[in-house]
Amino acid sequence: MSAIDWNALAASAAAQTDNEFKNSLAALTNLKVTEIDCFITQSNISNANILKVLDEINNATKSNNEKSKDIIGIENGVSFLVSLASKIV
Repeated sequence: MSAIDWNALAASAAAQTDNEFKNSLAALTNLKVTEIDCFITQSNISNANILKVLDEINNATKSNNEKSKDIIGIENGVSFLVSLASKIV
């Protein structure tokens, strides 16, 4: 029985998860997967932090000022929003 390369297996699973995440985000936003990949790369944000930013944006109980303060606290959150806004404007 050959040895299992756990690092390669983990890297493959992470890449598959990233692709599924980008496909889901594309379906929700009507952006192309290549566009999403581009602004995720530009903003250098993790998938977990993208979800935090989107959750803040979607939070109906907070004012825009509260949302902006919270997004500033998310690593690369502002950079992600700027990249996203550049695709809309």
